[in-house]
Amino acid sequence: MRWKRWFSLALFFFSVFSHAAPYSSPTLNEAESLIEISPQQAKELTSEYLTARKMAEKSEQNPSTVARDETDSRLRTPASTVDAMKILAQAEFNLGYPIAAFRLLDDAFNTTQEFNLPYLQLEIQLLQVRLRWQDNNDVNAARERLREITQQYESLRSKEFPARGIGYKIKLLRAEIASKADDVELANKLFIELKEDLEFIQSEDTKIDFHIVVGSHYLEHERYNLALSELLIAYWSSIESNSSARLARTNTLLAQLFFERRVLDKALVHLSEAADFYDNYEKSPKLAMVLKRMGDVYFDLGKYNLALVNYFNVIDHENNNNNIESVIGTRLSLAATYIHLYNYPLAEQYLQRAEDLLQYADIPHLKGKAALLNASLAYHQHRSEQVILNAQKALAISQSIGNQHIEQQAYSLLSQGYEQLGKHALALEAMKRSYVLENLHQEKLNQISEDAFRQQKEFVEQTLHLVGQENELKETKRQYSKLQKLTFTLFIVAGALFLLVLRRSYVIQTQNEEIEELNTNLFTHSRSRLRNLRMLNAKLPKSLQRSSQNYELWHVGELIHEPLNDRLRFAMIDVPFLRNMYLQHGYTAGLELERAFGEYLKSKIDEPTRLYHFSDSNLLFIEPSTDRDSPPEEMFEKIQQWIREFQPERKINRIIRMGITDYPFLPRAYTAINDKELLDILLMATSAARELSMKENCSHWVYLKAIDNAPAASFASNNMRKSCKHAINQGLIKVHSSHNNEENIKKILKDG
Repeated sequence: MRWKRWFSLALFFFSVFSHAAPYSSPTLNEAESLIEISPQQAKELTSEYLTARKMAEKSEQNPSTVARDETDSRLRTPASTVDAMKILAQAEFNLGYPIAAFRLLDDAFNTTQEFNLPYLQLEIQLLQVRLRWQDNNDVNAARERLREITQQYESLRSKEFPARGIGYKIKLLRAEIASKADDVELANKLFIELKEDLEFIQSEDTKIDFHIVVGSHYLEHERYNLALSELLIAYWSSIESNSSARLARTNTLLAQLFFERRVLDKALVHLSEAADFYDNYEKSPKLAMVLKRMGDVYFDLGKYNLALVNYFNVIDHENNNNNIESVIGTRLSLAATYIHLYNYPLAEQYLQRAEDLLQYADIPHLKGKAALLNASLAYHQHRSEQVILNAQKALAISQSIGNQHIEQQAYSLLSQGYEQLGKHALALEAMKRSYVLENLHQEKLNQISEDAFRQQKEFVEQTLHLVGQENELKETKRQYSKLQKLTFTLFIVAGALFLLVLRRSYVIQTQNEEIEELNTNLFTHSRSRLRNLRMLNAKLPKSLQRSSQNYELWHVGELIHEPLNDRLRFAMIDVPFLRNMYLQHGYTAGLELERAFGEYLKSKIDEPTRLYHFSDSNLLFIEPSTDRDSPPEEMFEKIQQWIREFQPERKINRIIRMGITDYPFLPRAYTAINDKELLDILLMATSAARELSMKENCSHWVYLKAIDNAPAASFASNNMRKSCKHAINQGLIKVHSSHNNEENIKKILKDG
């Protein structure tokens, strides 16, 4: 059984760390996959699911409803309902309706409390933290809530191990928050810990998502080489696992990486692949983002007409209207493009639309970009005062948000404005500051290039090392081929031996079954099916005593197993109707009656009490007796009650005669009287009880008990019956009975 427990545990670990889509409903699985790609479709599918199915009533619930398993297409379980509300909330959030999303999550949380779904409750709270943080960017509040959720998780994990899957999600969210809060050291530490946990995760999708998140983290903090490594792992893993959605997401990030590294041709390749995927989905907000990035690439390449085409496609995209930042950014990009095309009226028109929208949205970096475009437009229109005014405005914004790129451009435009006004000293000072910032940026790029060179050096060294390993691989393959042949030969031999072992096991099992059947027939009474006391061994072989397989034989072959530890009470029961039932009822009816009587008695016996069919009408009853002074009447009344309750509708003789004695018979000499001699004493007592019963026509018992100081020498004779009679006369054995005349009993025993 041990291997079964280990196997169950292995399956349990697999289920804990497998983070594939867990929904049994195909509708929910499809909706979950569309949350980011096409949130409107995800919303429609989930809403249809919640509307078409009815929530199962509490009375209909059973433990299986906690699992995401739905066999009835008309109902939805509480767990699947919560899952659907999670998906719907994320879709609403991605569509730009955070209030509706948080309301849905509150309802989902209440459902988990109502139906006692602790794991889903933790997942709902984690999603609430993630969306709140994305909505208000409040890092401190998010971390505080995560600490509270971690405490709940720890208390739940101490009771049930599967909560460990939540731990991975908590740590991942902590890492993402640390990354966005520019706590790079903490984020790196958490991602390293998560990478170690990733080895135990079986879900390939979860591994790809992890590499995407880590790659995005490195990209955000301009660790381009590390980002490239992680994103390439995600890229090829997505291709191998045929995960198109993750591949499109990875392509988008790779395009951003190449755009920032100014490898614009590669950026266009990845953007085109991503656009081809998102174009298959109606109203996909991701498509608008990809088209905007393609326009930016064409703008930097100087292909302004192609840039305009992509920007207009973004404006025409329906879902873009829900993202005010994207709407403003696109119009600013159009304004910048028209400035380069010398179409200043249209540039001014789109710039004005963007500024109108910026009055309702506090987006500092876009306000800085708008100020730069106003300065650039004013410069081309020879409005020098406006150039300086807008450049200073952009400079103030850039310094407040720490954006060196906007700051550098602001100083450059400020220099151009002063130059137009003829203030060359101020123009020179502004130009110097612009050069300083540009040099800082160049140094950062040089450092990145140095890191890339070091990685290239490591790659060359690894390549040289691989040349040597290639030769080793060839030799290993040759050795492996030999080993394969040898293994195949050994497999054939092992298979033959296995078949031989199976054959031998089958023969042994058949023989054991035959032996077991023979033992059953040998040590079981043929009619009553009670244990049959056919023989007594003075001492069983040690090998037999040690064998648990033959433990049952001890009960038959030796009545007393451990003389120094056993405290037993023996009773020989004479049941007259067993002697006469065949004469009264006939053979067939008598056989059925005796079989029924045996089954009845076996139902009354509990281990370690034992009952044997000693002879046709005599039964031997043995039970533990820790108290030597317990009255024998209790045993007698118990047996008598059994006889009375056996088929009370039958007219049978209910009289019993019982001889009773204890083991050890001599309290000071445990081993002086063995089991055979004890049976002699019992038979003598039973004979006396039978005599009394026949005279008075009622049940009787006789109990022989040696006094505490009875010497073993008094029973040293070979004739135990004679020794007992002598001991009774000497008062060494006390006679107790249901018959009041003790002298009459002694006379019966003496004459018997």
